[in-house]
Amino acid sequence: MVISAGHGVCGEGPHWDARSQALYSISVSTGADKSPDVLRWDERRRAETGLVITPDPTPAHALSEFTTFVIPVRGRADTFVVSRGDRVATLHWDGASPQHELHCFAKVDEHVPHPMRLNDGKCDPLGRLWTGTMSEESSPGEPRVGAGSLYSVSGDGGVTARQDGISISNGLGWSADMRHFFYNDSYTRKVEVFDHDPVSGALSGRRTVLDTAAARLPGLPDGLTVDARGRLWVALFGGARVICVDPAQGRVAETLHLPTYNITSCTFGGAGLDALYVTSASFGLQPWQRKIQPDAGAIFRVTGLGVSGTENRDWDANWEAVRARRL
Repeated sequence: MVISAGHGVCGEGPHWDARSQALYSISVSTGADKSPDVLRWDERRRAETGLVITPDPTPAHALSEFTTFVIPVRGRADTFVVSRGDRVATLHWDGASPQHELHCFAKVDEHVPHPMRLNDGKCDPLGRLWTGTMSEESSPGEPRVGAGSLYSVSGDGGVTARQDGISISNGLGWSADMRHFFYNDSYTRKVEVFDHDPVSGALSGRRTVLDTAAARLPGLPDGLTVDARGRLWVALFGGARVICVDPAQGRVAETLHLPTYNITSCTFGGAGLDALYVTSASFGLQPWQRKIQPDAGAIFRVTGLGVSGTENRDWDANWEAVRARRL
């Protein structure tokens, strides 16, 4: 089932908010055809609303206006943490009107001499925000290799670098005991895992769960989500599918085929967390490909998978400390 026809060139960052029974996601657009940056799908009303974030009148570079994730702030109504280029910001939006307030409080990759932007972002079970960066792409999947980094953002807005040498930061997830952190650097074509210290957030022991190139799977591993059985549901950009990976066995357990090539991310939602919401992109498609893929850029709702997911976590912020930070 298609719940959103797609507004921009790339849908990203789906986040299911169990409290409001709504799916928040991102719509990345370019050029004069400006679409909403943030989308909200109300499951009860079967209705979608969107917000265009007011552009910066003096953007630092071409990537400054990219928004790639939206996550509710725990305990604060209508308040979110979002990316804005290479900055992390809070967003106040009621989910319906065009009125909003954006407050940028942190910046990353300040040591990098060329433009960078944040990409995928999620919160771990303790409410810490994790997000990573990438450069501008010369073509889909072709950034400056190793220019990005992976970061965590604490509740007071402080940023900690966790891993450097990243090319396209994507796919974040944790095991139920938080001892393992799953991660996709899409450029490597590998689904990877780190040992993760739940208290400090320290990462170590990076290793491969599944090498999609060696497995002869099409596309690049993009966003991911973890189901209640600890398996990884991984979107394959350019692969027209989501694969379910058993991390213990390092193999594909199930494959979900979709009617468009560029699948970007997924998350479980619905009243029983048993529907899989899948985002997609038209970015990188040739005109003839767009003609045969009218749903490119759409959000899909897939049911009947026989599995439930894990709850998306809100950002656990120290609100006064975050608001005191200014760029």
